[in-house]
Order: sequence, then C-alpha cells, then structure tokens
Amino acid sequence: MLAPYPVGSHDLAQPLADGLITEDHVAAEIGELVAGTATIERSADSLTLYKSAGVAAQDVAAAKLLYDAAVDQDVGTHIGR
Repeated sequence: MLAPYPVGSHDLAQPLADGLITEDHVAAEIGELVAGTATIERSADSLTLYKSAGVAAQDVAAAKLLYDAAVDQDVGTHIGR
C-alpha cells in the first residue's frame, strides 16, 4: 500500500505528507491478514479501516472475513431478498 509508484495506493500520500498519519498507522495489508502472516491489535474503542486498492480478490476476502466475524458475534442486520 505504501509501495512507491506505480504499485502502491496513493490515496494515503497526502495525509502522510501533511503529517495527519504516519506509516505506523498502517498495521498490515489485507493479503497479510488473510494469509496469517500479520495480525493487528484491536480494542473496543479502536477503528480499523480497509483501503481497497481495486483488487477484487482482496475485496472478496475482506468481505468474507467481516461477514464471518459478524455471524460469529451475532451482530449486524440481515437483509433478505
């Protein structure tokens, strides 16, 4: 995500340049989380953001992780067909 052009997602370049966030704010990439090569620490008051870089397989993997977590925790709203 923070890789140099043309690989990285440059939506974070301006907030980084402005000092609003640092590279320490980026805990892991979604592929690392799915592969189990990285983990993130979370607390009840923390906020985790997923920045999609347009890779459909990663978007599906992220959606599946969120869905499974919601089912496991019995949270969310079921929207029928």
